[in-house]
Amino acid sequence: MFDDIKKILKKNYKIKEITLNTNFKTDLGLTSFDFVNLIVIIEDLYNIEIEENKYRELNTIKDLITYLESKKC
Repeated sequence: MFDDIKKILKKNYKIKEITLNTNFKTDLGLTSFDFVNLIVIIEDLYNIEIEENKYRELNTIKDLITYLESKKC
């Protein structure tokens, strides 16, 4: 999953340095729109729906992966 997310970020946002602790807003500078776009891509990739009320809890790549794993992607 981490590799998939890295590829998406590198392709769509031209981001190079990514770790599990990378924060979407403070480290990558993603806007709310960028983050929602990323979520849509992830949802399509894993055929899952991430509830909107969970977005605020997904601050880092690790948070996102933990959430996805809890949904058994």
